[in-house]
Amino acid sequence: MMKLNHLLLAVLISISSAVVNAEPMMFPVKDHPNAKNFTLPDVNGQATSLSDYQGKYVLVNFWADWCAPCVKEFPAMQTMYDTLKAENIDFEIVAIHAGPVSNDIESFLQQVNVNFKVVLDDTASLKGWKIPGLPMSYLVNPEGELVYQALGAKEWKGITMKKLIAQHK
Repeated sequence: MMKLNHLLLAVLISISSAVVNAEPMMFPVKDHPNAKNFTLPDVNGQATSLSDYQGKYVLVNFWADWCAPCVKEFPAMQTMYDTLKAENIDFEIVAIHAGPVSNDIESFLQQVNVNFKVVLDDTASLKGWKIPGLPMSYLVNPEGELVYQALGAKEWKGITMKKLIAQHK
């Protein structure tokens, strides 16, 4: 009986710590400021602007190929992107590489099989975006407002992003 009580206590502590440590995928942005437009070249040199995606939800992700947590979250972002596209949700991802790009970026993107937009800010000069660290992500609504933010690598989930989008429709 004593062992059963200890086991039950251990399970309860484990469950409660998991609930306490559960962190939302993204946090609301206060007052929904307008997202600062940008125009940057993609990996093929084609100019891409945030305004190109007006009317859609856009996850703007700031990352760098030398940032291990940034690289780690790319497969989950791709899976989330594919999930939302398969459900015909007006959702895009624009991943902004901050700073000088290594020669390995193209092979990395092919390896991960990324089919969302990746743009390059090789001088990390983008103004108007609060980037306290990498990776940093913002969800921009169809009106061009910042509605959610996330600092650090996330386990991006299509179902969770659908819920965030539904809360702002």
